[in-house]
Amino acid sequence: MGYEKTGDIIREAHKNKYGVAAFNAFNYETMKFAVEAAEEAKKPVILQHYPGWYEYISFESAVAITKSLAAKASVPVGLHLDHCRDMEVIKHALDSGFLSVMYDGSKLPFEENIKTTKQVTELASGFGADVEAELGNIGSAANVAEYTDQTQFTDPKDAQVFYGETGILSLAIAVGNAHGDYAALPSLDFLRIEDISQRLNAPLVLHGGSGIPDDQLQKAICCGIAKINVATDYFSSFYKSLERFVKEEAGQNIFSAMRYAQKDMIKFLGEKINLFFK
Repeated sequence: MGYEKTGDIIREAHKNKYGVAAFNAFNYETMKFAVEAAEEAKKPVILQHYPGWYEYISFESAVAITKSLAAKASVPVGLHLDHCRDMEVIKHALDSGFLSVMYDGSKLPFEENIKTTKQVTELASGFGADVEAELGNIGSAANVAEYTDQTQFTDPKDAQVFYGETGILSLAIAVGNAHGDYAALPSLDFLRIEDISQRLNAPLVLHGGSGIPDDQLQKAICCGIAKINVATDYFSSFYKSLERFVKEEAGQNIFSAMRYAQKDMIKFLGEKINLFFK
């Protein structure tokens, strides 16, 4: 197995009706722990790189680290560029070896979103890469209105048109989900997920997977979600583990801190990975 196209991993999940965990990972440790958890769980995993992290770790480095870690794994490991609105940044990622990118034109008018997304898919096709796009408003979990106001949710009819005209592989949808820490318990619109899934017959993506109750995540997968993004919960768990290290092991070095967090993170990540296969 090892390093594989994220698109192939998602296609397989969609075909067999399970979900794949996609963890935002910005350095060696966050990437390493995710791959080790996937290896222990014997299930695929996707590492996601955010464009804003380029000043901390280059796209080239992210690709090299992923390939190195994946070479030692017996499970599929993919790499994906998360939310990006800049064509030049996407081109840079593709040039660096990314084979999966997300173009986020969700803030644009519908027709302009279609036009620019299609330009991205045409660009990516030259690299043999796949594209994820977004339709609807997947806003901030700190603002309850942004994930409860159904006028901001993805319209199934629009999704059908959008998918048919853009050539994307997967679509991130707004169905009661949002990014960050939820200010109130989210309630996913399962009928909407099912409707979109039936119209597109394509992999659907759930952003804002942190903080959504486990039973809702599993039901969303049954309704058509194939990829679930997890960032906030991962980083929060990592930070809490390091806090415990400082309290319990004061005076140790940074290497010891990473070794301390490793066990906690593999447990946390493994539970998420396995959850999406139930």
